[in-house]
Amino acid sequence: MGTEKQDRSKQDRQIAILDATISLLARAGLDGVTHRAVDAQAGLPQGSTSYYFAKKSALLTAAAEHLATLLGKDCDALQLGFADHVARAGMDAGIAFVGEEVISYVDTAQELYLARMELTLASARREDLAGVGDALTRAARRPIEFFLDLISQETAPEKIDACAGLVDGIMLMYVTGQGPKPTQDQLRAVFQALT
Repeated sequence: MGTEKQDRSKQDRQIAILDATISLLARAGLDGVTHRAVDAQAGLPQGSTSYYFAKKSALLTAAAEHLATLLGKDCDALQLGFADHVARAGMDAGIAFVGEEVISYVDTAQELYLARMELTLASARREDLAGVGDALTRAARRPIEFFLDLISQETAPEKIDACAGLVDGIMLMYVTGQGPKPTQDQLRAVFQALT
């Protein structure tokens, strides 16, 4: 029992560290992520982050894996919600639900989006983070692949890539203050152009 409790406590601390890292990435960028800053953000004693992740690259890689897991859970929830709406009210209600969720996601998951962008850019520049961007991109494209398949039974990689690029661009403009909040009409136009 004691060992199980210790393992759980260790796991809870690691998740707190990874969540804090994601928050810092979104708020302060890669340069804002230091072991001390993560400890403070997580509300843990100084040295906690260093204990679990001695190097910054190990911390960022683990944060990227955690972020991919969170994105996967969000996609799973979207698919379950879609299935529930279809079962209760039909396909049109399910499609409307997915569209509404994508629009609200830009606000509710802004932190995840910004952290994903930071880590993806860093992976293109830093050899020690190679592969991080690919894993995060795969996780972020799952809902787009799901939605394209849903509305057009189209999952050609080039269509998924084009759609993901357009949706990411619209979201990036919004979260950086360069454009308005995405709308259902914008998303519909993107998907219709590609189907």
